[in-house]
Amino acid sequence: MVKVLTVGNFKGGVGKSTTSSVFTCLLGNANKKVLLIDFDPQGNSSELIEKTFEQKLTQNVSTIQAIENTDLQPAIVKVTENVDILKADWSLAVLPELIEERFAKKDRLFVLDHLLTKIKESYDYILIDTPPTLSIYTNNAILASDYVIMVLQTQQQAYSSSVKFVQYLQQLQKDYDDSFDLLGIVPYLINKQGPVDQEVINDAEKVFGIAMTTSKIYHRERVKRWGRFGIKSDDTWDQRTLKMYDNVLNELLARINYKER
Repeated sequence: MVKVLTVGNFKGGVGKSTTSSVFTCLLGNANKKVLLIDFDPQGNSSELIEKTFEQKLTQNVSTIQAIENTDLQPAIVKVTENVDILKADWSLAVLPELIEERFAKKDRLFVLDHLLTKIKESYDYILIDTPPTLSIYTNNAILASDYVIMVLQTQQQAYSSSVKFVQYLQQLQKDYDDSFDLLGIVPYLINKQGPVDQEVINDAEKVFGIAMTTSKIYHRERVKRWGRFGIKSDDTWDQRTLKMYDNVLNELLARINYKER
């Protein structure tokens, strides 16, 4: 059965788009059918996927048009045999106005959830990359999801945002009686020699407990290079960096298996 996973945090620049994109590539390489939904008008995931697969991905209709037509299928672009993407661009910025005009108030936070019901069984996994805001984008993504993955960069501001994000998830569950679950909190771009990094990790482990993944993403210059040239596996440094993401992904998938056994 398909699993819908949202990658989120209220703070920008903490690695949501890179994590979403790398997980998409790893799942595709594992012969899983994956749809990546870039639900951030900045389109960082879309850009990274284009660089990774060295192709311009052209939609028949834009994502915002597809939402307006209540049919996502024409906007989905096939990247590889296993990987599809629903791209984002700045036209997606009008989504709040569109939803307010076209959908009843009771349905506005469930637009994406309803649209995914028509296509989700074509996939093993659907990953949603979200903007770093409390918004109609984030709410729709979370309420369409089975699980939420939070990326925690080891900076004080990112930690504070993460605490607020988890509190907000709990409030959404309470307000809408929704069944999504926090799958894991991923420590991200940790500097092994950084005392502040370790202090943030210690604080996070006290507050979040077992929600923290034991696998971690450590700081690597290769991640910055991927931002310029795409996600690669060309050399040892690429492969070592990918292995960190693969370890985290496998831990998260094991958690799903445990929760649903």
